Amino acid sequence: MLDSPHWTSDTPIDPGWYWYRAPSHRATMLRIDESSVIDSTGEFADIRAISLVGDWWSAPIKVFV
Repeated sequence: MLDSPHWTSDTPIDPGWYWYRAPSHRATMLRIDESSVIDSTGEFADIRAISLVGDWWSAPIKVFV
């Protein structure tokens, strides 16, 4: 049986794009790199993903370029 995607406080460990939401922010899409650092511009840039307090969408987001 497959787990369906859901919001969780567990920080993703695989690199990729994920939705992140915190009590003080709307949900935003962030990219986690191979070192578990947020690869993004703005207030989340260069922060370790584990340092963020909030919920993550449990499944990586597929980004089409």
